[in-house]
Amino acid sequence: MSVSEMNRRELKFGDMDEIVAEVEQLAAGEVTTSGQHTFTEIVEHLALTHDMTTGKLQGPKPPWFIKLLMPFMKGSILNDKPLKPGFKLPPKAEAFFWPKKEQSLDDAIQHLKESVENYKKNGPLEKHPMFGKITKEQNLQMNLRHAALHLGFVHSQSA
Repeated sequence: MSVSEMNRRELKFGDMDEIVAEVEQLAAGEVTTSGQHTFTEIVEHLALTHDMTTGKLQGPKPPWFIKLLMPFMKGSILNDKPLKPGFKLPPKAEAFFWPKKEQSLDDAIQHLKESVENYKKNGPLEKHPMFGKITKEQNLQMNLRHAALHLGFVHSQSA
């Protein structure tokens, strides 16, 4: 089954606090995921992307071909439509944003909360590491849609 055919919840977040609330609600019960990542990995992934967007962490530089294609891809990413699943990151970015490490869900949630607070306090970098010059609102909306995409693969098993 392709990633786009997997069972996925359609989510929409209005602000970063709604992301944290969704994660905490899911964490309060049993969950399953319909994608290739665990709930803990998804939460940590979201925290890492926020940290990169604010400059708290520096991720790997995009390969030359991504930089070349980005002006053409930017419009399809920086819009109000849900992000589509199935985008394959280059190997260095995959290793950075989806680290294979032992981590508790509590630690990942704490990291997410810290990354959201840092984002709200300091805002995104003026120049996004991947997309270049984008507005704060574009950056926020992209982060909200990114979280909606990944958390859509997490399903509560609680009644």
